[in-house]
Amino acid sequence: MEAIRLERDIDLPRGIVWEALVDPVLVEGWLHPSERLVTGTSPVEFREPDDPEAPAVLEVISPAFGDVRVVLHHVPGGTRGESTRIELTVSDEWGRRADREALWGLRLQQLGALLRGHPVDWGTWSREHRTADAAARIEAAHRPAR
Repeated sequence: MEAIRLERDIDLPRGIVWEALVDPVLVEGWLHPSERLVTGTSPVEFREPDDPEAPAVLEVISPAFGDVRVVLHHVPGGTRGESTRIELTVSDEWGRRADREALWGLRLQQLGALLRGHPVDWGTWSREHRTADAAARIEAAHRPAR
């Protein structure tokens, strides 16, 4: 199946966005309190180069999300002198592409909100995103172990 590919620009330096991908406390503020992109996965590539011009890459095989690849590119400009372009690629081996693409779009939106100081309120998330939440739970229940 064709992978889901999304891009977003965030008006913050690459190092700040990287931390929101790999720091467990920050990940709770946008992905989910019980999910991680690093812990409990099989890292394929984990690279944050010292050179801010070089892309940072996080690629994992996750039991919850499938094959996930995030590439962070330095973009000159922005309010702090640099911004970050996020390229997200996620396998779609479980089907329901439109639902999964919408859910990853929402996750990237939540990442941007976290980086502006607004983590997800998980106590109200299910009510606000009932359809996406139900679809994700059904998918997780039927996903084979990796």
